[in-house]
Amino acid sequence: MSTHIKDTTALEMPSPRNTAKQWTFRCSARSRKGGIVVLMALMLPILFVLAAFTINISYLQLTKTELMVATDASARAGGRAISYYQNVDDAKTAAQITAALNKVAGQPLQISFDDGDNEIEFGASETSGANTRYEFTKLSTSSISSGLNTASAIRVTGKLTTDSLNGSITGIFPSMGLSNTFNLTSQAVAMQLDRDIALILDRSGSMDSINDNTFPYGYNPWSTSAMNAAVAEGILYTRYRNYRTYYYYSSGQNQVTYWNWLYTDHFYIGSEGPYETLWQSLVGAVDTFLTVLEGTDQSEQVSVATYSSSARLDLNLVTDYDLVRSTLSGIDPNGATGIGYGLQTGMPSLMDSFARPFAAKTIILMTDGIHNTGTNPIDAATSIAAQYNVIIHTVTFGPGADQATMQSVANIGGGLHYHADTSEELLSVFEQIANNLPTLITQ
Repeated sequence: MSTHIKDTTALEMPSPRNTAKQWTFRCSARSRKGGIVVLMALMLPILFVLAAFTINISYLQLTKTELMVATDASARAGGRAISYYQNVDDAKTAAQITAALNKVAGQPLQISFDDGDNEIEFGASETSGANTRYEFTKLSTSSISSGLNTASAIRVTGKLTTDSLNGSITGIFPSMGLSNTFNLTSQAVAMQLDRDIALILDRSGSMDSINDNTFPYGYNPWSTSAMNAAVAEGILYTRYRNYRTYYYYSSGQNQVTYWNWLYTDHFYIGSEGPYETLWQSLVGAVDTFLTVLEGTDQSEQVSVATYSSSARLDLNLVTDYDLVRSTLSGIDPNGATGIGYGLQTGMPSLMDSFARPFAAKTIILMTDGIHNTGTNPIDAATSIAAQYNVIIHTVTFGPGADQATMQSVANIGGGLHYHADTSEELLSVFEQIANNLPTLITQ
């Protein structure tokens, strides 16, 4: 049997035509790869520039926002300080400290104290109507310091410029031959708002008690000799029964008049007696409050509501503060303590036809005791806060006042709680509230 060996040479050798096709394909692939490399080499610098530009713009926008926030906070703090202290140096310090508490581009914002840099300016901000912008009018610092003018607004200019304390801002990435240094500024004007104020005051029976139940050491107002001297003066009279002598106040007399007479005319401790009822102390504190309002550049309207077992609106919003004074002087305290009734009765005065739509609404709620009748004050405050944009400040007077409840009412109303143990402290509290004008950013 013969063996046949097949010739495979022809099968293993590619045809010339196939070889040409493969070579052409490989050359085309290498050509395309080379083109992509060239294209990428051209595009990468452009993409880098675009990325750097985008990142720089984002960084600048972030820095601009930080600068605006810091400047607004600085102006608001300066506005509150000029309102409360009426002193340009204190206002500048408040503006500077607050600015430095806010970081801009990683650094505390520095505001210049120098008047020549015009970074902190004082003046007035006014509008000619409901639909017009507030316009800032600058006043010289010297005229304000001397008392010639009163500042009701402050303008703060925050700077990241070559001539500022912080200097200009530098972008994160270089800008391929372009300037990489940028100057940013932000300006804010803070002004104190006019206020419509509702005084809601406690006229319960406890307000008729004496403000200080102590007498100077060594002097006894209840000694027989002191009371007999008062009988001789007609301040007291006596009744004798069951083998005992009883002393009573004569018509028009009370513990306050008796003790003040002892202080000045019997024991000769001083030329003026310090004793008065809690209500009289409150009337004096409100008088100081109104006097401070009379000295501000803003226009404040004041209403009066009083409460005891029930509540009443004694006086609607007025700008004649003598009407407020005379209204309070004619009130005689008596009854229980219905704090919630007072809130419900006094609040509507801030929303009626006498109220101004663009004035800040403020309630000052005062008590010397504990709520014991009618609507719960926390419920009343919660209802008011849910319906109206009103600030509620609360004041407690004396050791018997419920400070915890009144603190809660102030928290609900977005206001502050103040406590006074003495008549002098009560006067100081109302003075603080009068100077605590609400601040508005108008620019």
